[in-house]
Amino acid sequence: MEMAIPVLTVVAHLLATGRLICYRRGCARYRPFMSVLAYLLIVFSGGQALDIIFNAAPVTPWDAGLSVVIAALVWRSRGNVSALLRGKYA
Repeated sequence: MEMAIPVLTVVAHLLATGRLICYRRGCARYRPFMSVLAYLLIVFSGGQALDIIFNAAPVTPWDAGLSVVIAALVWRSRGNVSALLRGKYA
């Protein structure tokens, strides 16, 4: 049970990071600001996962909950940061 919260947090961060990395724009408009936000989400989410794995950073249930919610929103928007911020989940 002690390892469940850090594992859940790492998995959620990796899922969100992977989904953002695999986003395909298709016919959507290119927006530089959204690209920067997506890049920052990838860097911070992936960095947090690596920090937990390699540095054994302490993780609270609140951290785990937030990471799961963010991962769910990223998957719901299919990795589209613009749709994520608009609240439009195509």
